[in-house]
Amino acid sequence: MGNMLQESLGNFACSELNYMDNKIHVWHFYCEERYADFLQGSKCWGGQGLFNTDEILEFNKLNDDTLVIVQHDGIETARYKYVPIFKATMEYKKKNCDGKKENRTLTFTIRKSVYDNKVNLIDTDKNSLDFYDVEAVKRHFKETYGTYKLTEWSIYLG
Repeated sequence: MGNMLQESLGNFACSELNYMDNKIHVWHFYCEERYADFLQGSKCWGGQGLFNTDEILEFNKLNDDTLVIVQHDGIETARYKYVPIFKATMEYKKKNCDGKKENRTLTFTIRKSVYDNKVNLIDTDKNSLDFYDVEAVKRHFKETYGTYKLTEWSIYLG
């Protein structure tokens, strides 16, 4: 996360981004209930901001369970929210510069997008990839890491 708007999205549970007048008008909320109150006219935001439209946002790097609503001139165009479904640590082998195989570990979370049913793979280094389903994630692991072993895991039941 390299820019101020992306970082600010990580500090709140819910944010509305409205692209208008060549700016991004942002309202942040500590919970989705406050956003619902805001839509009814309450001034209950936790923060506000005005950003340039050249801010590059990576919605697939949002924190788990963070809701972001995107609008253009007040009309909603997208929503983003990722909920964790599986978290694990895996061991795999990778060749070092001498050609010797070294043991490595990677901790990752597979998350489901609430609004488009795709899945997102994010690791502890904040690398993030989107897939159509969990089977595609498994294929990615096999192609990228070869043989691997899950050493710890947690399953989240909606």
